Amino acid sequence: MIKKSFFNPFSSLLLALAGLAFLVDVVPQAQGQTGVFAPAVLFLMWLVGGLVRLFYENEAKRSFDRHMFKANHAAVWKRVDACWIQVDADRLVPGDVIRLYAGMLCPVDAVLAKGDHILVSESSLTGESGQTTKREGEAVRAGTTIVDGKASATVLARVAEEPPTSPQRARLGTQFGVGARSICAALARCMLIVLPFVIMIRGFVLGDWAQALLFALGTAVGLVPEMLPVVTSVCLSGSAHRLKNKQVIVKNVDAMESLGSMDVVCVDKTGTLTEDTAVLEYYTDILGNESEQTLSLAYLESKSQGAAANQLNRAIADACAAPELRLAAKDLAGAFTLHASDPFDHVTKASGVKLDATPGALGCLGLQARPGNHLTIVKGEVESVCARCAWANFKGELVPMDAAGRQSAYEVAEDMRADGIKVLAVAYSTTSSDWGDLVLCGFLGFFDRPKASARAAVRALSDLSVEVRVLTGDSASVARSTCSRLGIPADSVITGSMLDAMEESEALVRVGRTRVFAELTPAQKAHVVSLIRLSGHTVGYIGDGVNDVPALSSADVGIVVDSAAAESKKVADLVLLERDLGVVAEGVSEGRASFANASKYIRIASSSNFGNICSVAASSIFLPFLPATAAQLLLLNLCYDATCLALSWDNVDDVEIARPKAWSGKGLGSFMLHFGFASSAFDIITFAILLLGVCPAVCGAPFAALDAAGQVTFIATFQAGWLLECAWTESLVLLILRTRNVRNGDRPCRPLVMMVVAMLAASALLALTPAAQLLGLAALPVWYLGIVALLSVLYLVVVSTIKRVYLPARPVCSRAVLCVPTEPT
Repeated sequence: MIKKSFFNPFSSLLLALAGLAFLVDVVPQAQGQTGVFAPAVLFLMWLVGGLVRLFYENEAKRSFDRHMFKANHAAVWKRVDACWIQVDADRLVPGDVIRLYAGMLCPVDAVLAKGDHILVSESSLTGESGQTTKREGEAVRAGTTIVDGKASATVLARVAEEPPTSPQRARLGTQFGVGARSICAALARCMLIVLPFVIMIRGFVLGDWAQALLFALGTAVGLVPEMLPVVTSVCLSGSAHRLKNKQVIVKNVDAMESLGSMDVVCVDKTGTLTEDTAVLEYYTDILGNESEQTLSLAYLESKSQGAAANQLNRAIADACAAPELRLAAKDLAGAFTLHASDPFDHVTKASGVKLDATPGALGCLGLQARPGNHLTIVKGEVESVCARCAWANFKGELVPMDAAGRQSAYEVAEDMRADGIKVLAVAYSTTSSDWGDLVLCGFLGFFDRPKASARAAVRALSDLSVEVRVLTGDSASVARSTCSRLGIPADSVITGSMLDAMEESEALVRVGRTRVFAELTPAQKAHVVSLIRLSGHTVGYIGDGVNDVPALSSADVGIVVDSAAAESKKVADLVLLERDLGVVAEGVSEGRASFANASKYIRIASSSNFGNICSVAASSIFLPFLPATAAQLLLLNLCYDATCLALSWDNVDDVEIARPKAWSGKGLGSFMLHFGFASSAFDIITFAILLLGVCPAVCGAPFAALDAAGQVTFIATFQAGWLLECAWTESLVLLILRTRNVRNGDRPCRPLVMMVVAMLAASALLALTPAAQLLGLAALPVWYLGIVALLSVLYLVVVSTIKRVYLPARPVCSRAVLCVPTEPT
């Protein structure tokens, strides 16, 4: 954390410049040029920037730790002798007996006591939707949610300690680090360009090339905005703090930049886009016609397995509980007794029961009675159940289940899947002694309706130029239908088997163009995320299960929900306290706003500093003295940067939020040249006015005609006049360059306006009063304010004209960079 705060690219650059300033201003003591002001200020800004960043990093860590503390220290009922007491989960030890109940997040691995059973959801561990019944002697894993029931359990293991950060995520780094290094490199290149220019001018004018080198190094130091680490930290951390108020915990402050540059977010369908609640919509025969016989068999199977065995069984029970439904099986429930059970598992993808029936019970279901009155019922995935069927019930007649019959069954199921329906097949036998040789009876259709907020969230992300891509384990047909309902293009769907069959080059191209991926394993999800990144996108991934850890680590921004497994939270960058995709859209807007405000500061402050350096260098040609000392320039920059700090809270144009942003130094040099030279041109005009008019009027004669004392006053007056002009023009131009279009852009925030007014007033008071002598300056006449005001107005007009010509000259690309636009076309 200390390294990220004090030695990120921006802070490291400032620290290097502080060292350079020390070598230039402090080391050459013998020549009487010692001065600690510049290196001291630069070092102080480095320290302040690091402390600000450290404060926000600590705040983010404390927020996450408090969140995890609530999970690990949740009150758990523990049995002590014959009493139940509440203790923190982290105090449990193996052998303790605890109580599990509906709505509880199990904090430890535990095994159920004798005679107890509960319904649990393991989606946070497996990533698969649905619930599972846990019975006596079965283990309930930490991180699972108790959906229904109440039971006692014996603790098997303590609360797991936090593992180290994922090494894969550490190797991948962040977009912020890459972009920040790019910006620093751009500033360094500008310094290298400025250095020879200044050395040549000063060397030829003074004839002392060593002195020219020191002077050039000193001016180059002033090119970098002194408060760069402070402003960027405040922008990023401020957005992270605002997201905290919107139920989002930001673990990694740098992730705010990645969130702003994100143009693809990968989500699972279940739970994120849908309600994760199954409702029985259809019960049909093999032709797709409504069939109460199919529903009756499904009711008997689910009731025998336990209505709470999974959410599909509960959906069947809820549908059959409707009073208007006259179902034969409801009246015959007591006529069947359970003989054997085959619970659902993810290998066979089916469940089944063997029932013993009373005489006549089978006939009431429309089935032919056999000796022994045995009934086998199997329910599960269509392909799995059909593979066990030798017959099919065709309008009450048994017909052989050949390849054509299976294909016909698949087509009926596929028609329902195309509507977003999850389809199960129901088969039976009154003769089979095992789980095969069955008769296909019909199909059940379940619907997991999309969330009411999902379509609006997808639209909001689309308005922000963020593509929602779905990575799910469900069938391609169901995924296609659900995505179509939500406005996600699903014309092309890539399945896991298709992905495995592709060459790497083909996969890279096709994955980059596809929005929906279905029937994926966890490893395939991580592979898809990596391929999307390789195709040039900044990717966010929303997950919650332990099996999502590889994909979360592969993404630029890992996002998990509050109910996610602890392992997922520890590798994620953001934790959503509400499972709502709309919150992600708000996070993207915040990330882009922080980017926009930080970029305003970097480009405006850098161009201002560049203009000042060019002015000082150019003045060497025709001025017999420096227009300002290095300390005066640094102080001016420091006051100006303090004004720019208000940009951290500035309003942002909608156009700046509408498209992804990525930190980059591309275009920074072009911006500095256009607006820096404009600033320098007005500085030279000011030099001429001061040299030929103002200073002779104040001192009573031109510079050459004055004695030594008079020349000192002349220089002090000149320096005060230029610094006042710089303070006014640089402050006012903030209001112009902060937005693309002043007329249609958002108004500046109140802190920025107040800081600009304060800068204008403070600089005027300093220049017009004896207080100027504290900085080696002379007091100016009041009428000079009129000249500065006129120059400021003309400067704003020129800058506005350049902006209208320069900025619209480039198209707004979907992958905008720091100083968009970059180069004039």
